[in-house]
Amino acid sequence: MEWTYMRDLVGKTVKMLEKKGITSAEAFFTMSDTTEVGIRNSEILTQNNLRDSGVGFRVEVDNRVGFACTNEINDKSLNMTAEKALSIARVSAEVPHFALPQPGDILPVKKGYDSRVAEMTGDDAVDMAHRLIAASKGYDSRVIAKSGRVVLISGWRGVLNTLGVDCEEQETKAVLYLGGVGEQPGEVTGSCFDYAFSRTADISPEKVGQTVGERVVKMFNPQPLHSFTGTVIFGPEACSYQIVDALIDALKGENVMAGRSIWEGKTGKKVASEQLTITDDALRENGFSSRSFDDEGCPSRCTNVIEKGVLTQYLQNATTAAYLNMENTGNACRSPGGFDMVRNIIGSGYRTAPEPYPSNLVIHPGTSSRETLISEVEKGVLTESMAGFTQAGSGLISAQLSQAFFIKDGEIQHAVKGGMVSGVAFDWLNNVSGIGNDTMQFGNAVVPSLRVEDVTVVGT
Repeated sequence: MEWTYMRDLVGKTVKMLEKKGITSAEAFFTMSDTTEVGIRNSEILTQNNLRDSGVGFRVEVDNRVGFACTNEINDKSLNMTAEKALSIARVSAEVPHFALPQPGDILPVKKGYDSRVAEMTGDDAVDMAHRLIAASKGYDSRVIAKSGRVVLISGWRGVLNTLGVDCEEQETKAVLYLGGVGEQPGEVTGSCFDYAFSRTADISPEKVGQTVGERVVKMFNPQPLHSFTGTVIFGPEACSYQIVDALIDALKGENVMAGRSIWEGKTGKKVASEQLTITDDALRENGFSSRSFDDEGCPSRCTNVIEKGVLTQYLQNATTAAYLNMENTGNACRSPGGFDMVRNIIGSGYRTAPEPYPSNLVIHPGTSSRETLISEVEKGVLTESMAGFTQAGSGLISAQLSQAFFIKDGEIQHAVKGGMVSGVAFDWLNNVSGIGNDTMQFGNAVVPSLRVEDVTVVGT
């Protein structure tokens, strides 16, 4: 009933704007319940329950756009917020190509909602956290569950606009995260992590905890590494951050529009190894960021962005597509990943305007197992995770090896102590020599292991 009440109020407010002669206005509104349990040093640290509801209005007047939001859900507050967006629009700079999507056929997402997640309690989340800890320590008593999270989210999302878009969907999300270290006399390992991202209750704390335990134990007795240029196998976690960040930066229509994308004007041209095919699949079954419509109400779809190394499409929302005279790919997003200081301050979701961003950016897996990729390496490094940022625009990466292993003659020799990898992500994408079949789901990406040649490895 609460959602229906909220939705009706939002609809009345949009009608109010229409009566004022506004022909281009939008309301994005959400309601969510979040349960979160925090872990520190193998103990339950925090337990929080949060309900959040709110509406963000965008109003366009004479090519000028205003945005305002509120989390007070009543007639007066919604009308005041919509009026505020209208007032801001009248004094804002022009956005000549601003656009909102028209209504379209919306397809449901399979396994986007699971009532079992919606019915879970704080006690259920605490139990899952205890199971995470027990599984990691049960693998080896030297393992300490240094930090972790259990997050359960259930809610609704909706969009209404003056062009006829009227859509809503119910969602659930479940996240398990655990980071662990190992301690033995005279040695403490670096941190090792594992994650589970799901839209359903079918997640296993035992699997995540055991994986962390296995990874921690492998990090004992590391040895320093000499510098060389050669082969690096980036595991799924290592791919999911810096390399995926570079891909997103180059694919965002917003960056193409501003001339900040290294792939500007390169559609139809080779930009990566022919082994690479990449799609953005917003309709992926149980995909963590799957959705039946984007955060402007455009129907979701599966978009080919790279086909055998050739750039085929950018990621667009309504405004970037109008500016670039390209198809809207349904990638408007109000909760993008990555680090953004402004969003960290003001928040995301209904609190912000949308930008182009992937739903589930899928690097298609290969047919080789992890063991096969390793067996074909004469000298190289397997990196499971690394710490560092990708330089926007250039794709330059200089990252510390957080969890890595030295490979010689097709076999892992030892864990690596210290060391870094350095290079340009777009060069690495052209130098892919093998793709694993070990796909993992992360927040906005689904990625396998990538074997890359000619990577600079800096030893200690």
